[in-house]
Amino acid sequence: MSSLKVEEIEKYLGKPVNDPYGRRIGHVVSFYSDPDGNVTALEISYGDFEFIEKGIDRFSFENGEIVLVPEWEYEARKVENRLERLKKRSAALEDLYAKKEVPRHAYEAFKKKLEEALMEAKEESKKVKDLLKKRQYELEDIIVELEKALTSLKISYIAGEVPDKAYKAAADQLRKHLEHAQLEKENVKRHLEKIESLENRPVDIGTTESTSNEKIPEQNQALPVVVLES
Repeated sequence: MSSLKVEEIEKYLGKPVNDPYGRRIGHVVSFYSDPDGNVTALEISYGDFEFIEKGIDRFSFENGEIVLVPEWEYEARKVENRLERLKKRSAALEDLYAKKEVPRHAYEAFKKKLEEALMEAKEESKKVKDLLKKRQYELEDIIVELEKALTSLKISYIAGEVPDKAYKAAADQLRKHLEHAQLEKENVKRHLEKIESLENRPVDIGTTESTSNEKIPEQNQALPVVVLES
């Protein structure tokens, strides 16, 4: 999570904001802070006609540059971290119980809490996966549009309708946007695969070993017969 104090905001006001793929989003025009002087959000201008407040944890500040993480990526990271943490805690609990290092009542109480938390995390991951798939479809449409535009430009250039300098300037812009869209699409795919992998990752269960060592009375075991002498 990014942290920024009011005393540090001066160097970022009016500065451009990019996304992780190098695309210009807008500029920082204002900020919001709490009573302790912590910056809680930045106000961003989008194309000089739209202004939106974004939480400070959506930003990274590196080498004087301001990067706004896309909503889909921000939400994906959150659910990935939550799933991974819960899986590790569940595995740790099972391991402790298998080694008889925690009593049964504590094991059952913590197991119930972890199972409930994992269920909630999986419900949240469904929403995040829908968000990722939506962005994936949007990027596919963008890539098709850019490829179509580049093809039209090439046709006009080869036909001698557009001079070299103008063609090169336009083609470079289209290729750059195409590259950024393809990079983002690949990143969306990686996050989708990671979330699904975390959802399907089995938790090592140590209860089988621990319960197998416990002596369970057999229901059909013959009872000892005691003969009383009169």
